[in-house]
Amino acid sequence: MENIKIKLTRDKYNFRFKQYEGTYFHGEVKDENMVKYKITKDEAGLELKEFGNTHIKDNMIFIPQIDAYIDLKK
Repeated sequence: MENIKIKLTRDKYNFRFKQYEGTYFHGEVKDENMVKYKITKDEAGLELKEFGNTHIKDNMIFIPQIDAYIDLKK
């Protein structure tokens, strides 16, 4: 299983919801398409803001809270 950690910044990723700017997306790939994730206020992943499940499609991960797909190749 693969782990993904992304810092959500508006200058790097195009998303609408300002309250998620500067937070961290921590994802654990469970199988080919499903990802268990949490969004935290800190890089260590201790200050939880949101959590849930999402999916990967065409090497892009969907983050529902920011309503955006993020390219995993970047």
